[in-house]
Amino acid sequence: MKVVVFGAGAVGSFWGGLLAREGHDVRFIARGAQLAALETQGLRIASNVLGEVIVNPVRAAAAAAGGEPADLVLLSVKTHQTASVIEDLSAVVTARTVVMALQNGVESDDILRTRWGDHRVLSTVVYVGASMESPGVVRHVARGLLLVGNPYGVPGERYAEVLDALAAPGLTVRAVDDIHRERWYKLMWNTSFNAASALTLQTSRPLLDEPAAKAVIDACMREVAAVGRARGVHITDADVDRSLAETEKLPPIRTSMLEDREHGRQMEVEALVGVVVRFGRDAGVPTPVTSTLYGLLRGMRPGPPFSS
Repeated sequence: MKVVVFGAGAVGSFWGGLLAREGHDVRFIARGAQLAALETQGLRIASNVLGEVIVNPVRAAAAAAGGEPADLVLLSVKTHQTASVIEDLSAVVTARTVVMALQNGVESDDILRTRWGDHRVLSTVVYVGASMESPGVVRHVARGLLLVGNPYGVPGERYAEVLDALAAPGLTVRAVDDIHRERWYKLMWNTSFNAASALTLQTSRPLLDEPAAKAVIDACMREVAAVGRARGVHITDADVDRSLAETEKLPPIRTSMLEDREHGRQMEVEALVGVVVRFGRDAGVPTPVTSTLYGLLRGMRPGPPFSS
């Protein structure tokens, strides 16, 4: 399968590297030091789960345009970067291409569907403990789960081909019927823990160990669940309890927004926190805790208002 991985950060490099290891024709779209590293030294995944995975040589470029059409596109840039890469990505998308956003949040599919139509877009939820240790080197510490749904009508044979390709040894790819519920279940965690960790510069463990901080996270998660229900998603307070219990059992988690803040990168404030405030306002669901976290995050790094 011809695969284009647009955005060679930790998530894109992880899945793209494993697909390349399995013999698929993978081309990474990257920039800066990451592109230079891929072109000169290849890709290394240092995994606590899969062992050492080395892919060399690696096909990499700074743009999709000029490359051959793709059977599968894995879009793994940050959510706020999606709109700026759509035109370049269009150069490799044909009537047969399937596009998947390996991104946080619950709105990324809408941009892709607007550009290419429902029949090319599969919906995903990614769970993987991976980070960029250095250019060209991914550190993988936990999980490798990809949930995939087909709510928009990708032809069945194409859906099956993509699932088969993604099921690399050592990873779990699971087809789910209610992918929207799965996306909101993850958003519930992402909104609360990403906001709290970015504001406090703490991992999940000290946040859960401090009762007052845990209470804020708990309240935020329940607000997200309430907003999801108002939008027709089957998610309950029991899901909040289950998510917190699962997190209690895991090693300390460094959230993506914590990583972004520490490295001076733009955080996904709108996709993970602002979206809940906006959807809650539209549905008439109060979100006082989430709104407070959102306001503090916006105060750290001003930008255009979320309602613009």
